[in-house]
Amino acid sequence: MGRRGSTGPSTPLLLGLGAFMLLVGLGLGLLLSQTSCQRKQKPAPPKLEAEPKSKPESKHPAKVVEPVKPAAAKQEPAAALPKFALVVDDLGYAAPELVTRLCAQPIPFTVAVLPYQEFTRESANIAFEKGKEVMLHLPMEPVGYPKANPGPGAVMFNLTEKEIRERVRKALDAIPHHTGVNNHMGSRITPDKPRMTWVLQEIKARHDFFVDSRTEKDSVAFDVAKELGVPSVQRKVFLDDDKAFAAMEKEWDRALAIAKKEGEVLIIAHIYPETVEALEKLIPRCRGEVKFVKAGELAK
Repeated sequence: MGRRGSTGPSTPLLLGLGAFMLLVGLGLGLLLSQTSCQRKQKPAPPKLEAEPKSKPESKHPAKVVEPVKPAAAKQEPAAALPKFALVVDDLGYAAPELVTRLCAQPIPFTVAVLPYQEFTRESANIAFEKGKEVMLHLPMEPVGYPKANPGPGAVMFNLTEKEIRERVRKALDAIPHHTGVNNHMGSRITPDKPRMTWVLQEIKARHDFFVDSRTEKDSVAFDVAKELGVPSVQRKVFLDDDKAFAAMEKEWDRALAIAKKEGEVLIIAHIYPETVEALEKLIPRCRGEVKFVKAGELAK
């Protein structure tokens, strides 16, 4: 009998191929399993801490608290001191060098300038530039004229009302920078109410104040000024009727005593060389005792 022919692979070959495929499958399974575990165990990236939100800027700046300063020692105000007004008469004929020396005093005071004199305008300008107050020193007829002569352009008793008014206006025009008027001599005029009324009406029209020099004890000038509403003040002391320093020192001290008693005083001096020298000694001596003021400050 003849042998049957073979139709497929042998059994041992199939078994080997199966075993190989099994091993490959197991290897791939193990590899995939490890990869999966590594993915599960990979730590999460660290979380970034959120930056704190900045506070919005305030529309109102913070208040700065300043340290408390210790209280300064209490000082007596200058306004509490008695007021002392110095008026220096008769500028106009004195040399400009003497006027400049007078006005070098570092205090407020007032000068009264005569009209129609050689140095009238120059004296007024010097005083004004040095910060001093300027008045017209209005010449008026004295008792005893013509032995006592008030000078050119004076208000005389026998003049008419029109003539007196014209003389006052002309004298006012002759003095630059004036803010006030006082009488030069005038003991015949100042006791006469009608004539002083004419004079003071012209002064009021210029908005000036008036100082009654009190050259006559019966003067009505201050009272008439009050009636007319002209700011006014009266002289209390003459400094230099006697030009000796001891005499002037005595009058200065009397003025200081009046100021301390009454709260204010107005003293009149003259542009004598002896007086200027005396003032250079007397003024520094009473610093802190009185408040030096211009005459206009006392005119009420």
